[in-house]
Amino acid sequence: MNQPDATADTTNGAPPIPSGVGNLRRFIDVARGRRRPLVHLQHNPDPDALGSGAAVQYLLKRLMGVDSILAYTGRVGRVENRAMLRYLKIEIMPSFKIDYDEHDLIIVVDTHPGSGTCRLPMGVVPDVVVDHHPAQPDALQGVAFPYFDPDFGSTSTMVGALFVANGIEAPVRIATALTYGIRTDTMDLARGGTAEDEAIYREMYAVADKQVLARIERARVPQQYFIVLERGLRHALVTDNALTTYLGEIAHSDAVAEIADLLFRLEGMKWIIVAGHTGPIMYCSIRATQAKDVRAGEVARTISDGKGGGHDTFAAAQIPMEPGVEPDAFYEDLRKRFLKEVGAKQTLTRPLTIPPDTEVPRVHERATGAARASTASREDEEQADEPLPA
Repeated sequence: MNQPDATADTTNGAPPIPSGVGNLRRFIDVARGRRRPLVHLQHNPDPDALGSGAAVQYLLKRLMGVDSILAYTGRVGRVENRAMLRYLKIEIMPSFKIDYDEHDLIIVVDTHPGSGTCRLPMGVVPDVVVDHHPAQPDALQGVAFPYFDPDFGSTSTMVGALFVANGIEAPVRIATALTYGIRTDTMDLARGGTAEDEAIYREMYAVADKQVLARIERARVPQQYFIVLERGLRHALVTDNALTTYLGEIAHSDAVAEIADLLFRLEGMKWIIVAGHTGPIMYCSIRATQAKDVRAGEVARTISDGKGGGHDTFAAAQIPMEPGVEPDAFYEDLRKRFLKEVGAKQTLTRPLTIPPDTEVPRVHERATGAARASTASREDEEQADEPLPA
């Protein structure tokens, strides 16, 4: 692990600010002389990836005088994340439009090689990795500067530390992006947040645009969101102290994490898994209570045959399905593996609300069909206006 190189003195009882002097120096040493940097974000970038990626892009411009491209794979689907792009003017480019051989500096942010969320082209080894997700021992081989530390609650904290410790003033736009990245990845510092996360969050929040933060967090959701939520509620099963549910086919993978965070509020639950598929990929999010010897990341890695991972209390997996495999059957096998792994007694199973095969009134079916068509049309229009491609 690449730990912060020093810690500042505590002032008036406030949490210490991690020093990033040495880390910034190493970053500059690697970046010096490079003219075409590329910042590669995790697959389906979330606010932590977008915030930390935009901040790294700003540092390259401020310190090295070079412009860079933010590249992404997958999709930015969650409305809050799309609002973040719009309000903070973060421009990202789909990776399929990029020739990686044309870039002389590759920086991977909020993911790392070997992770299911790192979709670098075959043979591309990054020069810099900035990430807080736990990794396998050989994941960072060949990386010139691995700024890597899973003790942080977010990657945005790590990048924010480079600003604070080196006296670099973050513009309002960047401070707002880092604030939202820290807030979402740590659930307002309640999940995996440390004294360092709190210290950097405090510094960035003081500069952030609070009105823009409110607009992002209260972004309007389409009707399809509630259709997917209802489907998740109808298929949810409580098994002992675990909750499982299947969303079926989903428009974007962010839905599984969003529904998982919502349903995990059910009292008495120690584990939850929410799954849904987009084409041949089954996405799942796992949540667990804060307890000794709880390893959500290990559970995700085990049930996905190495296609997942994460932290002690939250994790995810992206599992390719073989051609011809029925998604429903694939999920059911995944669900059984999950329940066995977490030790839930499968004989103690009951529906969360109503059985999933309960007949839906036809008027409801017509309404949801129309909503899907309306939502798809509206999303196409919105995507034309969103600042995704640079």
